[in-house]
Amino acid sequence: MISGSTSRNLSLMIATVIGVSILSGGWFLMQIQRERMDFSIPDINGNTVTLSDYSGEVVLIDFMATWCGPCRASMPSLVSLHEEIGDHFVIISISVDPAYDTIQVLEDWSETFGATWIHARDLSDPPVTQQFKISSIPTFVIIDREGEIRYKHGPVPPLKLKTEILSLINE
Repeated sequence: MISGSTSRNLSLMIATVIGVSILSGGWFLMQIQRERMDFSIPDINGNTVTLSDYSGEVVLIDFMATWCGPCRASMPSLVSLHEEIGDHFVIISISVDPAYDTIQVLEDWSETFGATWIHARDLSDPPVTQQFKISSIPTFVIIDREGEIRYKHGPVPPLKLKTEILSLINE
């Protein structure tokens, strides 16, 4: 049996460890959110896409692959989002599997869905996926006008993406 004062000390110690863990974890997340990245990769039209060229604009990066079921499922929502507010932000879809997702495959993909934004293949060294620490797809990264990562999600409800993008557009 633990005495009253020992129990209180143990509870205080556990609460302190949890509090420090939460605070340090929160600091780490803030650092990730404010991190700036840049990359240059070829799009399916043969142009070079450089993230920093979109400084001053809100950017949604869609890390995807055409064989990915959840990526396919997210496309109608992305198309709707682009049709609704696409004049106010940029979408860049980046295939994480350039060996499978050839230029022709990505052209067919964008045509099938009516996705008129930038589609590119991750052919950089180091890969863009490594720079952004992408571990699953789809992953959506939203970058603010200053080029800072503000949001990073796996599959997410379309309204959440829209709300976050609009909040950055309106900043």
